[in-house]
Amino acid sequence: MKTLLRKQHILEAARRKLRENLAEYHERIDELKSVTINNELAETASQTEGRRDADIELMDTIIEKSDQVKHDLEALEKLDAAEVLQTVQFGSVVITDQRAFLVAISVEEFEVDGINVLGLSTKAPLYLAMKGMRAGDQVGVNGVTYTIKAVF
Repeated sequence: MKTLLRKQHILEAARRKLRENLAEYHERIDELKSVTINNELAETASQTEGRRDADIELMDTIIEKSDQVKHDLEALEKLDAAEVLQTVQFGSVVITDQRAFLVAISVEEFEVDGINVLGLSTKAPLYLAMKGMRAGDQVGVNGVTYTIKAVF
């Protein structure tokens, strides 16, 4: 498969994964809103106040995660699949002998065209170790050696 098409597929899949995560967060927030509003009408305030406070705290945490996913999605939207990169940097796809990475934001592993890809943040130790490297270079992190097979 051509490099540009592969990169395009990877970016599309990462964006899709983030949109799915965002939809799940919104669904959970809506559920928690419904529960906290309905709990106001419950039998005794002492029984529901603790649960309601916990639900509100959980909802706040999920809202924060949702905001981070929105920010990450905006960052991915700015990446250009047509830009072929020769070195490991923000926006590059890195294929190693261990796994494939999309250097941009932290995203749980997703599958694209039969390849498992992991979103790698530019703050991750692995990225910091391989930043600027090219195909053929090796890098060791946490006792694991990665051989870079391709960068695009």
